[in-house]
Amino acid sequence: MTVVVVGSVNVDVVSEVERLPAPGETVLASGSRTNLGGKGSNQAVAAARAGGRVEFVARIGAGADPGLWKSLLEFGIALTAVREIPGSRTGTAYITVAGGENQIVVDPGANFGWESDAELDGLSTETGLLEAAQVVVAQLEVPLRVVNWAASHARRFILNAAPGTRLPVELLRRCDPLVVNESELAAVSGTEPDTPQQAFEQARALCLRGVPSVVATLGAAGSVWARTTAEGQVTGAYQPAPQVDTVDSTGAGDAFVGALATALAEGADLGEAVTLATAAGALAVQATGTHSSYPTRERITALLPDVPRPRTLAE
Repeated sequence: MTVVVVGSVNVDVVSEVERLPAPGETVLASGSRTNLGGKGSNQAVAAARAGGRVEFVARIGAGADPGLWKSLLEFGIALTAVREIPGSRTGTAYITVAGGENQIVVDPGANFGWESDAELDGLSTETGLLEAAQVVVAQLEVPLRVVNWAASHARRFILNAAPGTRLPVELLRRCDPLVVNESELAAVSGTEPDTPQQAFEQARALCLRGVPSVVATLGAAGSVWARTTAEGQVTGAYQPAPQVDTVDSTGAGDAFVGALATALAEGADLGEAVTLATAAGALAVQATGTHSSYPTRERITALLPDVPRPRTLAE
């Protein structure tokens, strides 16, 4: 069962501080590190760590450091569709972390240097991978035309709508599921939810507009999901998260999406996949970094008994 991730690659420059700076303020870091990131590579690693067979489709700058790819290769991720763009640079993310929270600024670089609309469908290698995969995953750190192209060739398409923005209805109707956090849900639906019930109602409203399914992550509170049944009814549930001590939340949403994609590719139903993804996210926040914090399938499975049972929500 194959997961294809179409998305971004960044060099992450991470600084550790006691507290996040206010606007216009300078704070001193206690340390910094550089590692491979971007929501695309993060979700590819998370899916592989969760047990998936993963192909990665991405664009990087010319002359990128080969050492950056070592971790991806070690996780068994196929990189045949990762291509260099002449005259461009690999994307860079500047991340500040304090007390488990973070601030991120991204310079997209080659992530926005993809082929033109007319050239995308001529990419036979990439198109073949998309059409053969059980699940295709994309995010919004690459051009929207690339996301549309990926969705049009996918059997099942997962869109992590991050960074949050308004999206065309035609794209939303291809998302199964659309995955958003609270602020991204507000960008898509118009209102940020205050409670799981409100998040479910907004997810349900999106389903009634034609989105096949929606997953809304709520940080430490867990997540909600909604989907449209074959009979046209919308069902869903609230999935609480286990209570853990958060060390670093950077990339935890990507751990969730990657594990979700692997579970769906294996044939799990949406509720089961959300439960497994919740365990993956809870484990990821307990360690620093992104790729290094993503749990193996063995660790995810071991935590599942501690994940609270989902609760059915009514409209």
